[in-house]
Formats: sequence, C-alpha cells, structure tokens
Amino acid sequence: MTNTLVVDPSFDANITTSYFLSIRSSSDGLSFCVLDPVVNTYIAYANFPYDQKDEHGAKTQELLLTEELLNMPYKKVLFMTESQHATLVPTALYSKTKHKELLNLCHTEAGEELEILGHKIKMADAWNLFSIPKFMYHLVKNQFENVNFYQQYSPFVESSLISGQNMKSKHIFHIGLHDSFFDIVVIESRHLKLCNSFRYSNENDFIYFVLFTFEQLKLPPDETVIHMHGINNRQNPYYLILKKYLRQTQTAAIGTHFQYSHSLKDIIKEKHHNLFNLAICV
Repeated sequence: MTNTLVVDPSFDANITTSYFLSIRSSSDGLSFCVLDPVVNTYIAYANFPYDQKDEHGAKTQELLLTEELLNMPYKKVLFMTESQHATLVPTALYSKTKHKELLNLCHTEAGEELEILGHKIKMADAWNLFSIPKFMYHLVKNQFENVNFYQQYSPFVESSLISGQNMKSKHIFHIGLHDSFFDIVVIESRHLKLCNSFRYSNENDFIYFVLFTFEQLKLPPDETVIHMHGINNRQNPYYLILKKYLRQTQTAAIGTHFQYSHSLKDIIKEKHHNLFNLAICV
C-alpha cells in the first residue's frame, strides 16, 4: 500500500501553534490533516495505510513518535479513534460518573485496559461515549499538550445533521463504510433517528443489515435518500449492491465546511470524510 503525504507551500513550520492538527487512528492505518483556522483551509494531509491490521498499536505508536509533522506544536490537536466500541446517550440520561456503566449497557467489557471518554454532540443533544486503549490514551496525552479525543460517531453525526438542515427529504440515510464495519446514521425531519454500527465481511452481510434497518425503522425506500460515505467511486461493489436494492442511493460528496489548498485539491478525500469533518466538533 502507498503512503501519501501532501504539504501545501503555505504551510509555515514557524507558526504551527496557530494550526489545528486532526488525527485518525484505526487498525488499518493512520491519517492526519492540518487546518489553518484563520483562512479555514486544510494545508496538509497524510495517509499511512497498514499492510496488516495494527491490533496492538505498535505501528501507530511508531508513526506518532517519528513522523515530523506529528512532532510540531499545534494550537489544537484532535485525535479520533475509529471503532465500534461506542454508544450515544441522550443528554437527559447522561452522567459523567457513569461512563463505564452506560457504555457497558451496549458493549461487553474488553479484555484490555480501556480509557472511557465522552464527547457531547451538540446538534444531537447527546453524548458519544467511547473507549480507547489506555496505553494509546497515555501515549497521545504525553505527546500532545492540547489534545481532545473523539470517536467517528461525533463528526459523522454532526456533519449529517448539518447537511440535513438544507435537504428537502424527510428521511436521510447515511452509511459510512470502514474496512470491517460500517456506521449508519438516520436523520428524520432534521433530527437524529438512529446511530449504529454493524460488522460485515462481504456484500451479503452489508445489504442484509442495511435492509434490516430499513425494515425496523419502517423507512419508505422510494422516499429515503441514501448517502454512502467512505468510497472513492460508484464502481465500488458495496455501492453497486446498495443501488440495486435502493434506487435513491448516491455517493456522498465531501462536506463544504472547510476549504482545501491548491495542493490538496486532487487528493481523494471521501474515504476519510470523518477526518476532514472532525474540526466541526471543536
């Protein structure tokens, strides 16, 4: 797999303390981008895919410690972990002292030591509770002075709700595809209806869970717009099978919340839509 590193000439190593650094960490790779908030423009992007899954975080740790751009001082650092080990809790039911109890309502306890964190999704009036391995949590905390932690539900739900405010359709169905699981966010009448994840290994698993969700929520297929995120083109087999069963399926364009410098114009951003939308959670 090919590494990608693009840095725009406007990037100034002497003023990184005015930039935002967003990092995406997953078992399949590490990606990051740098935002200049003064001009609301991304000026650097990198993607380091792993040939084999980094189950224990060794490759991620190596990159965090050795990659030059990750060892500069930034105004804000946003570290996002991609996993299914998360749940949304309505603000009315949320308690800061019950993170573990609330998360365990939906997920069994893992064998490794975990740090359980929470982030409020303002537009959903809910808290995203998620976990990150303790060794990774402390590694990141020690490396970055001004770091905030996130899980992919936060930017996915937030960006879906923002885009939904301008759509005429009553039912909007967002799918975010990852290597071994996919996320579903359903917006109904501009409000969050559902946020969930499903593990899959092939197209049959994928379409089964999508159609199951349609059936459970009683969504009208011909009146529900489906946006598929995380794919590069319409020849993707998961897009094709989705289009076969649900005619309102379309590929999702990258959000318009931010601008992209000239050097980043041609990179494929759709696969890492949550990374590029992470800064809206600040």
